[in-house]
Amino acid sequence: MKNQIKYLQNVFYDLLNDYGQAYIAVRYSDKTTIGKRGFTEEEKKQGLILTFNQKNHKTLQWTDDGSIITTLGFGAGNRPEKCFLYFDDIVSVFSPDARVKLDRWDVWGGGESEQPGEETVPAEKKPQDEKIISLDSFRKTKK
Repeated sequence: MKNQIKYLQNVFYDLLNDYGQAYIAVRYSDKTTIGKRGFTEEEKKQGLILTFNQKNHKTLQWTDDGSIITTLGFGAGNRPEKCFLYFDDIVSVFSPDARVKLDRWDVWGGGESEQPGEETVPAEKKPQDEKIISLDSFRKTKK
């Protein structure tokens, strides 16, 4: 199995450099720390989305195992909090500006593709499926 964290890391830096900000979704565990602020009760259930831009983080470092050590600014005053994001708690990297999202499905365990707290929508009714075009009709067949 290839290391999903390397893909997330590459996408993260590409989004940060190209669009000026990137988002990382993390789930709660005892191994991830968000400074003195910590996780609220709601964030413990639903996870937390962290915004990275050129002004709100310092000394961003990805460890060899894929964890992140950084100092992030929180709140209106951009109050610095030392953060450690454990690699198994990093769920996705995304950017609404780029319209890109890279999810890790392995972190939810049991082969489930659905995340906790996510609405259950039948596959045939998801609006994203309307945008999927089959490439079968465009492929050349060998004769």
